[in-house]
Parts: sequence; structure tokens; C-alpha cells
Amino acid sequence: MHEFTVYSDRVEINAPQQTVWDILLDIDRYPQWNPFTEKVVTSFEMGSPVELHVNLPRRGKRLQREFITGVHAPYKLGWGMNMLHDRVLKARRWQTIEALGPNRCCYHTEDHICGLLSPLVRWLFGQSMEDGFNNMAYALKQRAETEVSHA
Repeated sequence: MHEFTVYSDRVEINAPQQTVWDILLDIDRYPQWNPFTEKVVTSFEMGSPVELHVNLPRRGKRLQREFITGVHAPYKLGWGMNMLHDRVLKARRWQTIEALGPNRCCYHTEDHICGLLSPLVRWLFGQSMEDGFNNMAYALKQRAETEVSHA
């Protein structure tokens, strides 16, 4: 089976894990800081729909519909999608916040993509997804550190 994974950089953030988690779940404020996922509509209930308004570098804005696959506070948030059947296309994205101490953490995201269409997705969107994930990761760092410094 064809598969690949898109990773963001592992970004160290000088803010508590809970602060970063709270920012990730505060989807109403995404337009204020998130250059990659400018809008999200979801309830964060397991299996519930996720409407993602993403801005892919060099590919433009897209609407992506996925489903919540896991909410493990305060360290892991996941969603994903299937196209027709797992063998055609399956994607699972996890955003992870690892505590490095009481006031430091590390954020990273990865999207595991497999299925018959995955080589096409990689060719069309792989680099744009990686760039978008990194744009979000560094913007999250700036947002969290700014929030902590103003507290």
C-alpha cells in the first residue's frame, strides 16, 4: 500500500502545555493567529465533523471536511478523513503537545496518508502541507509566548 507522512518541525514553546492546548481548542480565535487553518468548525466530539478552511502555501485556500479521531487533553488532538474507502485514500492528522517542564512544551503535527491516491496527494500537496504545518507551528509558538508574557 502507498503511504507517506507529512511532518512539521518540532517547535519548542516557552509556555505551559495547558496554555498551548487551550489555544489549539479556541477555534474562534484562529483567524487572529493561524495562517494555515484560518477557520475551523467542530464540536470536538469523537467522530464529529471538522470543517477546515486551510490556506495551503502555493496552492491557495481550500475547504477540507474531516472527522475527529481523538481528543486527549492536554497533549493530543486528531482528525482525519477517508475518501470512498481506506484503500483509496485515508489521512490521519495528529497535533501533539509534549510538556518539557512546567513552563515549556514542544508542539508538532504529523499527517499520515495512505491509499491508492496517496502518491498523487503527495505530489500535489505534500510540500504545501509541510509548509502550512510549519507556518502554523511557529505562529502557535508566537501566540502562546505572547499570551504568557502578557499574563
